Amino acid sequence: MHLAAMQYTQLFRQLRERKGLSHEALAKLARCHRNTVLNVESGRQVKFKTIAGMMEKMGYATNSPEMASLALLWLESVSGLDLADPSRLGPVRQKIATYSRSSNQAAHHLMETVRRARLGEREIRLLTFAAQHSEVLAIIESIQDLVQTPAAGPAELKAAEDR
Repeated sequence: MHLAAMQYTQLFRQLRERKGLSHEALAKLARCHRNTVLNVESGRQVKFKTIAGMMEKMGYATNSPEMASLALLWLESVSGLDLADPSRLGPVRQKIATYSRSSNQAAHHLMETVRRARLGEREIRLLTFAAQHSEVLAIIESIQDLVQTPAAGPAELKAAEDR
């Protein structure tokens, strides 16, 4: 199969048909709605996690060539980049390097902060839990905003009462 001119939607459909599955059969196997399968094949926005889950239910391993090809084509589709074009890879690699540098700096800063604060195993487990749950991070961010916002002093309160 020649991937250069193929879209992930076409490849997904070929792989589904190769397994002899209808839209309905795959939806039942993957425990999703038939429209989810149709959305993938029509190019509507679907998270890759959803696509990968359906691929696994069809019997394609996460490290299979089929999954890798589909991931690459999906990434090209959502990014708008032709990842097979070597002239395009320079800027992509540069962005990845910038991201890696900043995340390495953030990790170093976190390690230093944990060391200076002398956090114990329990506190580190709590930080790890928070890092893995975006809703917990959002709560912490709200608390941070409250703590960092200066409280209204007595003069400000009195002025507000006088109005």
